[in-house]
Amino acid sequence: MEKATGKETVKNMEHLVKLLHKEWERSGRTKAEVSIGAADVRTVEARLAGEIQERQGQLETGGEMTFKECMELSKENFVLLRLARKVKKAGDRAERRENADSFTVEMDKEEYRLFSMLIKVQEA
Repeated sequence: MEKATGKETVKNMEHLVKLLHKEWERSGRTKAEVSIGAADVRTVEARLAGEIQERQGQLETGGEMTFKECMELSKENFVLLRLARKVKKAGDRAERRENADSFTVEMDKEEYRLFSMLIKVQEA
């Protein structure tokens, strides 16, 4: 294997990060279903959006973060974005049904872990 130049190394890293982003956009196997009240959907969406913005700000400023910490934070941000899409989609479907008091969102283990850290989950 040939020794890579600095430019090649940067291109390779950019390609790897792009592949990671594609992978992080995919949800895993469903591990939990969370019921969200129709009245609470806007609060949940706002909380998710706020957390995503905060983490994105941390990534942009960088500060004293290592590459590994940046990648972990980036991954969590992609999981939160994936979760926000699921909540929005399920909330919109529930709004179209006139008598919907609540709706459920299927989550994989990463989504559920972050969701339960941000929003107090009442176990059934």
